[in-house]
Amino acid sequence: MKQQLSDRSVLATYTAGHIVDDIYMNALPPFLPVLIAGSGLSYASAGLLVTFFTLTSSVSQPFLGYAIDRYRARWVAALGLIWAGIFVGCMGMAKSYGMLLTLATLAGLGPAMFHPHALAAIAGLSTGAKGRVMSVFIIGGNIGFAISPVLIGALTSSLGQGGMFYMAIPGIVMGSLVWKLSSGQGTGSIREMHPFRLSDIRPAVILIMVAVLRSWVYFSVLSYLPSYFVQAGNSVLRSNSLLSVMLLAGVAGQFIGGTLSDRFGRKQVTLASLLLAAPLLYFFLHTTGPAALTLLFCFGFSVMASFSVTMVMMHEIMHRHIGIASGIMIGFALGIGGMGVMLTGLMADSYGLFAALNALVIVLVIAAVMTKFVPAGNK
Repeated sequence: MKQQLSDRSVLATYTAGHIVDDIYMNALPPFLPVLIAGSGLSYASAGLLVTFFTLTSSVSQPFLGYAIDRYRARWVAALGLIWAGIFVGCMGMAKSYGMLLTLATLAGLGPAMFHPHALAAIAGLSTGAKGRVMSVFIIGGNIGFAISPVLIGALTSSLGQGGMFYMAIPGIVMGSLVWKLSSGQGTGSIREMHPFRLSDIRPAVILIMVAVLRSWVYFSVLSYLPSYFVQAGNSVLRSNSLLSVMLLAGVAGQFIGGTLSDRFGRKQVTLASLLLAAPLLYFFLHTTGPAALTLLFCFGFSVMASFSVTMVMMHEIMHRHIGIASGIMIGFALGIGGMGVMLTGLMADSYGLFAALNALVIVLVIAAVMTKFVPAGNK
């Protein structure tokens, strides 16, 4: 019973921390319309802010994951929340594009500090329902993603760009709570690292490529959908609220996808998720009115149903290197996929935002095909 309560406490604290962390992970997309309208940024320049944020996070997370596996540096997760809060908040006071780019780059280190340790802590909980437990944790991130557009839309609509300053508060408060939890878990210790097995490399690389392609689509939709809605005549606040429809659907998709993967298999759920997401995105872009919102909800549900599932798949493949596996999947794969936001932005500048978003359907189809080559494993 004591262990059960301890596991629940760890899960609850890190899930709450994930909510706050991913408020910052999704802080830039709803902030872009404000910058585009107020500073005259091009789509490509605006997308570059997201790219540098995600690139910083992606490059550093595998190394921080190694530190977790090797040294068990528990305090890093708490520092990450505080760090992200401070630098995202400071973006509200930036006076130049160079300063915005610098702050976005530094802010990306915050989630990079939080994710590997938090994921390793969740993976180490004593439960057999790995898919469901991981989905609960990642749902926290989805909730943060969903809250972020509304929160930032409200702050910037009322206070302008300077309203971003108040985004520092959640990170400082939640970081302090995570720090308290980590200090109660004892001090870290150095442990021997196991060598990588060659038999694990091929499936791991394929799975990473699937995650990269999915991330390209997901971050591009997150980044440009508010601007797409603004072009259609909606206000910034309403556009960000409509984006939250997709993000909230992803919360449900996370839990159901993770639960189904425990029963029917990780690969099967991932493949179904991507195969459904492609036509749903296409028909959303070619539909208007309530039907379009319904399709957007279904797309958000489907594309996110496989997120926690692929994380558990990577943990099962690299079970002796959980920290590194976490850093690669939620850092490197997401970060490289996030670089696709700039490519989507360049296409939008050349051919229009509608054409650029339609091209993402092809990316989803390629990801689904690649999933077929991932070994089914134990599930």
